[in-house]
Amino acid sequence: LFRSLILPTSGVWFGFPIMSAYTSGAGTDRADYEPLNPSGYKPGILTPPTSKDMPSALCTAHGALWFSTLLGIGAAVYLYMQSQSIGVIFVMFAPPLVFIVAYLLAHLLCVGMSMSLQPALLQHPDYILSKIVLPIIGFVQSMQLCNNVFCQQLRATYGNNYCYAGMVSISDYQVVEKTLKGRQARKKLLGAQPLANLPCVNRPIFTLALDNLAEGSDHNKFVACFSHYAFGPGLADRKNSAKTKKFWDMLVQDYKSMPHGQGEQFFLENASGLRGFFIRYFFYVMMGLDTEDKEVMDTLLAMMGGDAAIALGYLAPFAFLGAKNSAISKIDDLVMGCPALANFKEGEEKFGNMTKLELARSITCITRLAAITGTLQLATTITGGLGMPAFEGMDKIDIPALWDKLDLNDVEGLKNFCLEVGRLFPPVSSVHNVSVEAFSCTIGGQTVDFPAGTPILVPTNQAMTDKNIWGVDAFKFDASRKLLKEKNMVFANVGPDGTRVCPGMQLALETCAEILKVLGQARRGQ
Repeated sequence: LFRSLILPTSGVWFGFPIMSAYTSGAGTDRADYEPLNPSGYKPGILTPPTSKDMPSALCTAHGALWFSTLLGIGAAVYLYMQSQSIGVIFVMFAPPLVFIVAYLLAHLLCVGMSMSLQPALLQHPDYILSKIVLPIIGFVQSMQLCNNVFCQQLRATYGNNYCYAGMVSISDYQVVEKTLKGRQARKKLLGAQPLANLPCVNRPIFTLALDNLAEGSDHNKFVACFSHYAFGPGLADRKNSAKTKKFWDMLVQDYKSMPHGQGEQFFLENASGLRGFFIRYFFYVMMGLDTEDKEVMDTLLAMMGGDAAIALGYLAPFAFLGAKNSAISKIDDLVMGCPALANFKEGEEKFGNMTKLELARSITCITRLAAITGTLQLATTITGGLGMPAFEGMDKIDIPALWDKLDLNDVEGLKNFCLEVGRLFPPVSSVHNVSVEAFSCTIGGQTVDFPAGTPILVPTNQAMTDKNIWGVDAFKFDASRKLLKEKNMVFANVGPDGTRVCPGMQLALETCAEILKVLGQARRGQ
């Protein structure tokens, strides 16, 4: 019990060298052994497991739970023999319950201890302790991983590889790059955050949670369907229409009339300001919806407005309440009848036989999660509505001042500015992968084995500040840095490459660059 709760994974504890039960002693002789070096960035290495079987659970917290259960049963039997009262049967639950509560508190109150304990849970995911604890720490700790500064502190303290939020995190740029360019298995996660209430019509259709292990996977076909209808020929016409010009004029007017400093009204309003523009613009140019119509806009705002809606709609456990189900359904109905889907063909094999209802539900969900969350965050940051993360040792970055120096006619320069902002403050801080076979990696100087099915966190935010790739000035803002376009992972792919390239990447980047231009002109009185 003491060992499973207190001892760290490896290294030195109060001057004594130790090795935890879940590591393989033979691993220290492997060619890929990495000594613990918290101050440096060591490459993350995935290799075959050191053994066919996972280490025994007996000397871990699983064994401690078994022992506490036996202790409870023994205590209950003894008390029953003494008192002959059936009520003492409940005593048997006290020791394991106390152990589980103490074990959870150890995870939630101490980062280092949690990291030491999680490998044993991941190695035996079917054990009752893992089933109880992993979902809880996954939810709580995934919230912390939304903080880019916290993520960088984890890497600086524990190295490139560690276990957190019920996942194995490997942040070396080359490993992340290989993952993004390879085929991936997925779970119902957004980065590390558990999802619920995802779109479904008799089968899973949420592309971010679908595997793309096979060439003709449903994931690839569904994405092709999404791209065909949402970014089809009508997109260009709508982008150049008089209605779209009106939306841009409204955006400029709102910027001039509203306070637009960090965290001020222009960035906070739902029906106007920057968010109002995004909702009107994206649902019109992609779907052809008449977002000038108040009834249409009110329907969209019920789910697309505010930050709480995404949690109530799609993030577990909040989405289980179903508080946003009605609002989601109404948007599904709008999309079903939109001009972009007017000529939808049912039963096309190249699109995975996706139905119109399936596509509509997918569009509602993806637009909320990506366009009206991720792209909006990027647009808010490049225009000074959000401050850049205060990384340790990094000079303060004054985004509005840098914006005022940009050549507003240099489209590529504006895009590079967006990418560099996104490199340091990405709208997608991480994605995930699920191992399809057992593997090992070096954590805290020890080689640790994990079984097939282990969730792997792919922290693009850490990869985009890997000093081995970006240099010693990785935390310096430089929109002209070399290979920024080719190596950035702002949209969870590597530049333009990857097996799960965001279909809206070009539209998002072009829109953000245009926002810099039109609002930059307003700032300069042009």
